[in-house]
Amino acid sequence: ADVTNRLATMFSMSGLADHLRETHKGRIQLLGVVLAAAVHDYGHPGTNNAYAVKTGQLYAKIYNDQAVYENSALYRALSLTDKPELDFSAGFSQDHKRLLRVTIIDMVLSTDMSRHFDIVTMVQTKVDSIMEKPVSRQVSGFLDSRHGGNNRCETEANIDIEAGLCLSDVSPDQMHLIFQFALKVADIGHCMLPLDQHKFWVGNLEKEFFSQGDREKEAGLPISPLMDRTKPGPTSGGNQAGFFEVIVLPTIGLWQALFPGSADQLHQQALSNLTFWKISGHLDQQSELQEPAGRNRSFVVKKGGMPANVHVGTIAEGSSRKQSRNSEDDEDMGDGLPADHIKRSLSARD
Repeated sequence: ADVTNRLATMFSMSGLADHLRETHKGRIQLLGVVLAAAVHDYGHPGTNNAYAVKTGQLYAKIYNDQAVYENSALYRALSLTDKPELDFSAGFSQDHKRLLRVTIIDMVLSTDMSRHFDIVTMVQTKVDSIMEKPVSRQVSGFLDSRHGGNNRCETEANIDIEAGLCLSDVSPDQMHLIFQFALKVADIGHCMLPLDQHKFWVGNLEKEFFSQGDREKEAGLPISPLMDRTKPGPTSGGNQAGFFEVIVLPTIGLWQALFPGSADQLHQQALSNLTFWKISGHLDQQSELQEPAGRNRSFVVKKGGMPANVHVGTIAEGSSRKQSRNSEDDEDMGDGLPADHIKRSLSARD
């Protein structure tokens, strides 16, 4: 519900919702967007894709170790409409049924954190490219787009505003990519909640992570990053600060570039939360100076409303569930962040 509500608000504030309502095809897509957010973690067991793979779970075998829980959520959710009494799309044309299904499937699969950087790169190259020319918008339309307007691209009273996307210039493929990216933004959105709520989700994520780590330990398996309860986990200030700087802020920043003014509050809250984690991490470091040397440090990278970890780490999955940590010998990149650990952690918490 948290991710769905956030995504709906993003579509309203950006003008995407009103733009899509203008055509029947767009209304079908908008329905798919909402449903994708609602079911993207359906039936999630509280462990990550890597755990499903290394323990040989049935769904891992069915989906050939690829996006295991994302595919599982889709199968379970979409199978519900096989029942006539639940098939709300019974009156749709075959083309519209297909469009709805493709929209839901592609959006949910995009939440697999192992695809995070690929999708961000595609948005930057395929969508941001159409912003190279100035975008002139009707002043009233621009303001409306920040409060659920149509994001139209007319000019009035010789007043031009050069910012963001003109949705009438967006191709179907580009729009599809925007849908995927929007769900990714919403999925890590707990990082942009008021601090108390954000910390609540981080605490729950840590419980989930440590629970998986306990199961891995009992099974004689290597404990996944950020899941060893004897080491710093998701509530570590350093882990969270790393995740914010590598994943959260660049992601919300790109959305802001596409739709200026549509997520100011989310962006500002993310900055505020990052400040909290930086201060917390600084205090942790001071405390570590008093501890024996050789203790592993970690860094969070996240997905689904929650950071996954790095310096190790893993990027999490689902609204507040992808995070992980661990590594000692990786080459550091900037503030002690291991270069290749970030990419490796993308697959750790899906």
